[in-house]
Amino acid sequence: MVNWLRVQSETQMGMYGAEELTQWKAMALLYYIQGTYLALYGVPAFKDDIVIEKNGPVIAAVRHKYGDRIRIVGKLGKKTWADDYHIEDHHPQLLDVLHAVWMAYGDMSTIELRQQMLQERPCQETQVGQVVDLDALTAYFQTDIVALPEEIQDDPAVDAVHMETV
Repeated sequence: MVNWLRVQSETQMGMYGAEELTQWKAMALLYYIQGTYLALYGVPAFKDDIVIEKNGPVIAAVRHKYGDRIRIVGKLGKKTWADDYHIEDHHPQLLDVLHAVWMAYGDMSTIELRQQMLQERPCQETQVGQVVDLDALTAYFQTDIVALPEEIQDDPAVDAVHMETV
């Protein structure tokens, strides 16, 4: 997922001169990806724990991979592109969540994301150094972040397509 974020960042850097994705921003986006995926599908998007530190959520695997690097896009290699294509081709639900989170939060700075997350219930209710509880994250995202429809509306165009395939 981090490689998918890196590809998106590189694209925006080339098109708009956007800032390069930072390690902290990647972890913040992963927090939103995890919460959104949990809210929509009831299972985690990834298995790594999200630990709350003084400055926000941390994912040990990301910190381990990138060490002290602040900016993490750099030169994208074959593995990065392969990871991006794999998500694009084989994980449509995850891809939908990645796109939604990138559209909602991708333009925010690392500092803006950090300030926002630290005001949110999962970060406030988790002690520094502790893992964010996935049930609490799910509940928060279902009630405060993800807009789930009250009831599914009939769509004649969609219904007609489905009837043709039956």
